[in-house]
Parts: sequence; structure tokens; C-alpha cells
Amino acid sequence: MGQSTKTKKLDTKQVARKISQLIFLALLIIGVYMDIRMVIIILLPASLIFGNFFCGWACPYGTAQEFMAKIGKLFIKKRFKMPRKIQKYLQYLRYVLFAILMIGIIDVVLNYTNGYGTFMQFFSNNITPAASTISIIIMVSYLIISIFFERPFCNYLCTESAKYGILSMTRVFSIKRNEDTCINCKKCDKACPMNIEISTHSHVRNGQCINCFECISACPMENTLSFGKVKISLKRNKE
Repeated sequence: MGQSTKTKKLDTKQVARKISQLIFLALLIIGVYMDIRMVIIILLPASLIFGNFFCGWACPYGTAQEFMAKIGKLFIKKRFKMPRKIQKYLQYLRYVLFAILMIGIIDVVLNYTNGYGTFMQFFSNNITPAASTISIIIMVSYLIISIFFERPFCNYLCTESAKYGILSMTRVFSIKRNEDTCINCKKCDKACPMNIEISTHSHVRNGQCINCFECISACPMENTLSFGKVKISLKRNKE
């Protein structure tokens, strides 16, 4: 009783995010993205407080995967979502790959399969001829899979996002869920491109979260999901 559904209005958060994504994608296409790369790096330490904004707002390859997903939604009613039993283990794969990369084991193989790196090099004209064919085929394959499955590379294979994910575990600003007004419709879970169970959290402190705010936009209840400062508790937040 007393609950009210969310009235339809301009979603300023999503408009701002889309504009940000298009700007960074345009900067890459015109060839100046790499020149401002050092400025973007400031988002890395900022992740300690605000969480991962790079992947959801600034990564051109993430934007490309989202674009392909939009195309998929036009033609495919039921798109694939990783089963929860598999997701809870597979989500750590990118951190394992990141550790392997840091140690220096099979780094050549990882470079060939690095969709993000290939995408950046392709538009920067830095891709080497020897690696170009294999790397581009793999990079394009991730984009094609994105038609059927949300952000496949970001979810499980991106070592770049792993860095932001690790740091964002300490965030003090996060997505919060008001348990009193939540109707457990799970629309937030369905909307999350990183396959996080938002509906089971009082606040999201998950390394997979990219602050895309799709869950907030999908929530039908007023003031149930929001982004803001959360209380730090010694108790482990339910994942």
C-alpha cells in the first residue's frame, strides 16, 4: 500500500550516458582518443569511491557491444542470459586472465584474443599486419555475439575492466535498493547487462557493475533504485 509506479519522463541519466559514449567513440574514430588516454586514466582511482564508470560511460568497445545489442533486441525477443549457477563462477574469469597477464604467462595469446585492445588499435592504425587477421576476426566475433548476449567480452574476458572492477569493490557511492518499496519484479535483474542480481542487494558492491544505471531506468517503482552514498558495513553484502 502507498507504493507508486514510476511516471514516464526523460531519463536524464541514460541521455547523459549515451552522449558520453558517443563522444568517446567519436574521439576514437577521428583518431584522438589515444591522445586523451592519460586523462581517462583518472577514472581508475576514482573507481575506489564512485565505482566503475569507464566501462559504462567511456569505453568505445563497450559502446560498440551495446549498439549490437540494440540491433539484437529489434529482432530477437528472448536473448541469451548466462544461467546464475554458471555466472557466479564465470564472472571471475576476467580476473584470472588479468592475473595471468600481470604474471606474463601466455600474454601473446591474450593479446590476440583481446577484443578491446584490437578495437582500439584498429582505429588508431597501430594493429600489426601479422596479428590483424586473427585479432580482427575475434574482435568482430564478440560484436556478433553481442546481438544475442549482452556485453560478452566485458562480462568475462576484458582485463581492462577487471582493473576497474577490483578497485570499485571499495566504492562508497553505489546503486541502492529501497527494500520497503521494492516489489521484487526483478526487472532490474533482467535489464543489467553484466548479469548482476540487483534484486538481492541492499546496495551493489559488485566488481561487475559498470554504473550504466540500466537497472534504475528499468525499475517501475519511484525511489526504489538510486545511485548515492551508502553506509559501509562490516557485514558482507549479499552477492
